[in-house]
Amino acid sequence: MKPGRARRGSVALGLLGVLVLTACGRRNAAEINDVTPSFSVNRTRVPLGSAIETSSSFSTGPQFKKLQQEYRPFVQFLDSQNVVLFAESYAAGPPVVGWEPGKTYTEKRTLFVPVYPYVGDVTVVMGLAPSTGRGERVALKGEDIGLRAYKVAKLELLPQTENIFLVYKEGWHSPEASPQNPSLERTWTKKDALVSFKNPKKDVVIYLEADTNFKAFSQPPVLTLAVGGKTGVTIPIENSEVFLKKIRVKGEHLGSEEWTDLRLALNQSFVPKALGLNQDERELGILVYHLFLGEADKLGEIPADGMLDAAPMPELAKLAPIKPSTSASPAAKAPGKGTGGKRKRNK
Repeated sequence: MKPGRARRGSVALGLLGVLVLTACGRRNAAEINDVTPSFSVNRTRVPLGSAIETSSSFSTGPQFKKLQQEYRPFVQFLDSQNVVLFAESYAAGPPVVGWEPGKTYTEKRTLFVPVYPYVGDVTVVMGLAPSTGRGERVALKGEDIGLRAYKVAKLELLPQTENIFLVYKEGWHSPEASPQNPSLERTWTKKDALVSFKNPKKDVVIYLEADTNFKAFSQPPVLTLAVGGKTGVTIPIENSEVFLKKIRVKGEHLGSEEWTDLRLALNQSFVPKALGLNQDERELGILVYHLFLGEADKLGEIPADGMLDAAPMPELAKLAPIKPSTSASPAAKAPGKGTGGKRKRNK
């Protein structure tokens, strides 16, 4: 997955959560096009709040009939009552109107499972919906559970306590809701931000999804992600687009202490009011949508493309200590506890 594409086209719970797929809501019978949807995921038992790697495919057969208008593929995750918990839609590449017989069109995406008061079985369905939001969905091959949504997989959601718990310490502002989707929370850091986690003493993978206002910096921003004060990676930020980084850290680099620190340090920060952008007087660094850390051997297969390996960095010793915040820490509300919708910047 390319950085900056991770979240484009997501559909939020606020738009779909009220939809219940029942037999009484089925469309009238229509000619089925020769298209078969399929779905795979790197693990089928998933704790709430964690990241998963998904692959959504549409395979066209020899009798495929060319579609005359543009459609958007969608993937929905339903609870045991067939109520939509969360969903994703995306612009197909190539566009659906350009699909040809005998081809398979696949989209690989990283998804973050929202935190809901629900654990248990989840049914995954897929389909093709009009890009305009009006009109009929395409009738496809497969098990239609209603509204031309086709069953493709089963998952099991586990309690969030199955994850490594993150304690948010200094350098974090309070979480804020997205103006476009109030159910989605994100959190600004200051120039430096600190998180602690209980050391599993084995390899871990860190997922960081964030962005910032690139033009607000006097020089290109560079993020240093440091683990345990000795190991880390540097991440140049090239624009204001959302980026997704996955960092593998070896267990031997986590140290022997019971708790380990994760630090997000920028080479500079900005104050919107001082730049005449708005009346916000806070010191800002990056806007974090999701920060997830999991034990590598429990996460399933993660694509090697785009994975960074943390390495010893002697220069980390030069980073100034983070001063304790005088305000309350937002530890109880971590970034990314919303439902996962389209990420919009508030800058």
